[in-house]
Amino acid sequence: MDLRNKKVVVIGYGKSGIAATRLLLVKGAQVIISEKKNKEELPPSMISTFEIGGGVVFETGGHKIETLTSADLVIVSPGVPREVYEICYKKGIPVWSELELAWRYLSEKEKENTIAITGTNGKTTTSSIVSELLKLSGYRVFTGANFGIPLSEYILSQAKVDKLVLEVSSFQLETVETFSPKVGILLNITPDHLERYKNEEEYAYYKYRLFEKQKKEDFSILPFKEPWFEKFKDVVKGSILFFGKQKGLSAYLKNEDEFVLRIGETEECFSFLGFKLKGLHNKLNYIAGSLGARLLGASRESVEKLIKEFVGFPHRLEFVGNFGGIYFINDSKATNVDATLQALNSVNYPVILILGGKHKGASYLPLATLIKEKVKSLILMGEAKYIIAEELQGLTETYIVDNLAEALALAFKISQPGDTVLFSPACSSFDQFSDYKERGEIFRELVLKYAPSFFKNRFSNDKKEVYH
Repeated sequence: MDLRNKKVVVIGYGKSGIAATRLLLVKGAQVIISEKKNKEELPPSMISTFEIGGGVVFETGGHKIETLTSADLVIVSPGVPREVYEICYKKGIPVWSELELAWRYLSEKEKENTIAITGTNGKTTTSSIVSELLKLSGYRVFTGANFGIPLSEYILSQAKVDKLVLEVSSFQLETVETFSPKVGILLNITPDHLERYKNEEEYAYYKYRLFEKQKKEDFSILPFKEPWFEKFKDVVKGSILFFGKQKGLSAYLKNEDEFVLRIGETEECFSFLGFKLKGLHNKLNYIAGSLGARLLGASRESVEKLIKEFVGFPHRLEFVGNFGGIYFINDSKATNVDATLQALNSVNYPVILILGGKHKGASYLPLATLIKEKVKSLILMGEAKYIIAEELQGLTETYIVDNLAEALALAFKISQPGDTVLFSPACSSFDQFSDYKERGEIFRELVLKYAPSFFKNRFSNDKKEVYH
């Protein structure tokens, strides 16, 4: 689509909206920003740069139907409610994500060297694993899209790389038309974003769109016996490769400490000795990422080397400290129930579990069995606290507080040596924080600021060491 002098409306003025606007201006489009926030809520410098330098029109304080329906093209930011732009479909106006916009400006060679990763949980970690494997193999790599740098910024940079690693979300996959990575990885699908989707099936469908435009010579990597596979297998157009715990798959766990990759007719066996990430889910992420990276040209040596070197990310089962024999774990990235299940499976008990945040529509009942088994005390906070309390009542000692600071203060008081204080909210952060990173950083700061003195005084008569 030649965008010169075309009227393009960009809905949402966040990171992806800004990147899309910059690319659209370079391509000669006439851009209108449609933003629900009022103009005074946006940084003046972010507006003046485009108004003066690019002639961009800003419509703030809501989305005008007449503006949307007069556009030649609409670019929608992730998370914008679909009812905002549904009228565009009815009028035959194309609606793309920023990812789709940028994809159309990649060369065919770049597309043939792209790997994309999606899933409810683990996609950022796995994207980083894939990226590091390719770098260790000597390639120049761009890593971005949903997490990190928008793909449009890569196009604008005119950088030359050998491989592209893209993390993609269901929100982005809703509005793609031509997106077709050489290698696609679906890690998992568990209930999430049910405040947006009609049901789990609709959510799963958009995840499967990762494979919809692939060619038969491309690679589609999925978990073995993924629950939605039978429903959506016709959406998968590439060569299907499964990973999991069962022997004989394209990538599988041979036992707790070893895994196998099957590359063509060759079987490669690797040891997990020295692997630093906790939990079975992280081992599965590693084998899926390794398979994808090997198919895109990563070396066997890189897979062996990274096992011992990869340390993961902050806010994902991050060890914050041990104070008075009490372990503090920051898992703020757990924005859904399945992520919290994985965290509970990965830590030692007894656990003091801090849950809560903005409710996303899913049930918390899947946590019940592990809470009974491992959690000595449950501390509920945020917007969802009463919903969680009602669903999980009677399982263990339960407290309700207003915010994270109160939750931690209470955890300090009720914890005993040998306990693990696990902050794994199972909710999004948007009730009280800007994102999960801010939430996790505040948790870490509060622990490091107050725990040393609190436990030093509390156990001053003990000989227990207090350290971080």
